[in-house]
Amino acid sequence: MKGLKIMPNPKVSIIIPVYNVERYISECLESCIKQTLKDIEIIIVDDCGSDKSIDIVKEYAKKDSRIKIIKNNQNKGLFLARCEGLKSATGKYIISLDSDDFLDLKTCEIAYNATKDEYYDIVKFNAYNYDGNTAGIWGGVTLNNYSFESLKEYANYIYRQKDYPRWNLAFMMVKRDIYLKAFEILNSKDRITMAEDALMSFVLWNLSNKFCHICDILYYYRQNDNSTTRSKNDEIISRNSKDRVFVIHKIKAISKKYKFNSKVAKVFVENLKYYEYCDRLMYRKINKIVFKIYDKYFRFKRRLRVKFGV
Repeated sequence: MKGLKIMPNPKVSIIIPVYNVERYISECLESCIKQTLKDIEIIIVDDCGSDKSIDIVKEYAKKDSRIKIIKNNQNKGLFLARCEGLKSATGKYIISLDSDDFLDLKTCEIAYNATKDEYYDIVKFNAYNYDGNTAGIWGGVTLNNYSFESLKEYANYIYRQKDYPRWNLAFMMVKRDIYLKAFEILNSKDRITMAEDALMSFVLWNLSNKFCHICDILYYYRQNDNSTTRSKNDEIISRNSKDRVFVIHKIKAISKKYKFNSKVAKVFVENLKYYEYCDRLMYRKINKIVFKIYDKYFRFKRRLRVKFGV
């Protein structure tokens, strides 16, 4: 691998923020350096962890010059670390990879080919839920092969869906130029640990016009019982709730300022509100009966969308 070099403008940049993942980082990196598409770069953002993760990365970097290491001056968290990686990316498209997850070895090749010579702005693919032994379809339902020729068409599609909009940044490939525009619009120095994908995806989708879904399952999402989304710690649950509220207000403000698509905004805000209610229920700030009312309301709204498109 040492002979492989980063081309001036590689087809794909894989951005990997790294923080205390020495148990998983080798598997993550192996899935990148062994990609069947060789014209890529692998950007590691050192987010100031305390274990040997970066030492492992440096050993890989000695053998593969496509690996670029960026060190934050302090721990910034996943959202801001990704943004730091984006600043150094030179690829035509960006894939975000969490350092405890890994890719199918054909991810870059399949996703890039799906852009149809860079016609599509965003390519979304499917993922596995992986627990270290078995893998099941993430979300239970796979995306089918489908394309959308305008933001309006895509907005109408997600507005009719029963499920939440798949805003996970890890399960899509996006043009770097669009990512950079989104970064400028957000211009955020706020540390967000929950719903950061929703915030960035909301802006990315509104800046895009051509969308492609493919049925291929290309990402392995590792189930981590220590993640903030699974935590039962009251302090973390409370912080998650506050982050979702922050993102809701941010989406509303950005949408108004830039006149973004109202249907996309409504879907994102509605789903974020729903999950924030779930947070508060776990934090015992609302009554279970009230939660059931909200649950029934959102299910009713989704049925209306599917049936009448309202």
